[in-house]
Amino acid sequence: MRALELGCGSGELACRMAAAGAQVVALDLNPHMLQQARGRAAARGLEGKVAFLQADVQQLDSLPLEGPFDLIVASLLFSELPRQAWGPVLAQAAARLAPDGTLLIIDEFPPRGAAGILWLPIRLLAGGLAWLLTQTSTTPLWDFAPALRGGPWRVDEEVALLGGTLRLLALKAGGQPAAAAQPAPRLEPWPPARAALLELWALFLRILPPYPKVRPGLYALGDPGPEAPVLVTGNFALTVKRLVHALHSKLDAWVLVADSRGINVWCGAGGGFFTAQSVLAALEASGLEGRVVHRRMILPQLCANGVDGWEIRRRSGWQVYWGPVRAVDLPAYLSRGMQKDLAMRSVDFPWRARLEMVSTTLGFYGLLIVLPVGLLRREILLPTLLALFGLSYAYAVLLPWLPGRDGLTKSPAMVALALVGLLVYTLLWDPVAPGALYNRALGIAGLAFFVSAEFQGMSPLM
Repeated sequence: MRALELGCGSGELACRMAAAGAQVVALDLNPHMLQQARGRAAARGLEGKVAFLQADVQQLDSLPLEGPFDLIVASLLFSELPRQAWGPVLAQAAARLAPDGTLLIIDEFPPRGAAGILWLPIRLLAGGLAWLLTQTSTTPLWDFAPALRGGPWRVDEEVALLGGTLRLLALKAGGQPAAAAQPAPRLEPWPPARAALLELWALFLRILPPYPKVRPGLYALGDPGPEAPVLVTGNFALTVKRLVHALHSKLDAWVLVADSRGINVWCGAGGGFFTAQSVLAALEASGLEGRVVHRRMILPQLCANGVDGWEIRRRSGWQVYWGPVRAVDLPAYLSRGMQKDLAMRSVDFPWRARLEMVSTTLGFYGLLIVLPVGLLRREILLPTLLALFGLSYAYAVLLPWLPGRDGLTKSPAMVALALVGLLVYTLLWDPVAPGALYNRALGIAGLAFFVSAEFQGMSPLM
């Protein structure tokens, strides 16, 4: 039997299949896991029976594998994949199966009936601990059935384990044809109260996870038809909300929301969370090709730092266009035949944006300073708050005029301003002895240096 394992981890299951007589190919994206897997296979004398490859299972259709396979196994894999990747991975697995082959899926499912009441708080606790330790977590397969119906697949056998929290599905290709595409959900402006709460949260706590997300998938903005443009963005809720606010009643378009882990397109692309693969996964799961007659997608210019447009072109046949910096410029960009002028390409940093970014950063770094001062030196809490907020917002306002290119080189000027401010404060409001003034000067100088050096991340150039 020829077997293919998707997401093999440390290789225990692949080695057991090889020891039972199968010829095994095992894929995983993590090189450290694969190193363990190869060591395990060598220790058991199975080098010739199992081949380990570093690969993304979402790129299964592009891998040079000799097929077909009698058995494909995915053990605890789908709970680690974004939901929009389920359908494409299932379809790619079906293409790799022999005519009477079997796809085995064992994964975490929410238990049925009363067991779910006991399971849910335990699962929330375990998921929370996992996230605290690793900043990621798996997701139980709440709505896996629709992905199977789009296969088409039929369930040949199903086994429930551990009270139904784990299930083994043995799938055969050949179920009912996939259902006709449903109308895409429509994007509308958020109700004012909800929009205001999101903006307020984002103003002070945007850098603190968990991030508010929009479900990845295909959405309709206005009343798009087969000729309408396709706009691609990430699933950070604030990004989608501002995109809709900028374009509502001005443009009819299809909006393809890819999984960026709830991070904005610039930071998500720079951090490896918003990639060509996430765009391709969203495209394959969307059914978009049956809704439009063209093959052109427009991505935000600010995600070009991490999204490989050539990879999207090569694997999907779609043309990638890098749109303007700001969503509000999209109608003009489209009317010019998808040509950008210098203003559409330029990233500016006006005072309102600087104040917003200072507020966002203060929501986290301010706490790191204020909490220990409030616990250990409560008598200086108010002056510390005044200094922290005063220096931060002064830095935001004065940033273009402070000498130096970045936060470190701008910090001497900020330290000088802080010391002048401290002198005025001491003379007019709170005179102290020279020794206490010296201590205050050290503290305010350190705070001014911290503000300058830390908030240099405000600049798009940094």
